[in-house]
Amino acid sequence: MDLLASAGPFGISPSTDQLIVINLAAILVGTTFNSPQKLIKWGGVIIAVVTSTCAIWCQH
Repeated sequence: MDLLASAGPFGISPSTDQLIVINLAAILVGTTFNSPQKLIKWGGVIIAVVTSTCAIWCQH
């Protein structure tokens, strides 16, 4: 059981900072996706995907 708790999918063990970034990205998508302006709508999605990906794999 400890093996499953220490590493998630793809061998990633998320830290608190990574989880905060992912939660903030989810909030960004949730608040911008219903916007009538396409720049705000898709800009929010792109920013959320890039920051989440970097938070998980860049190990800053």
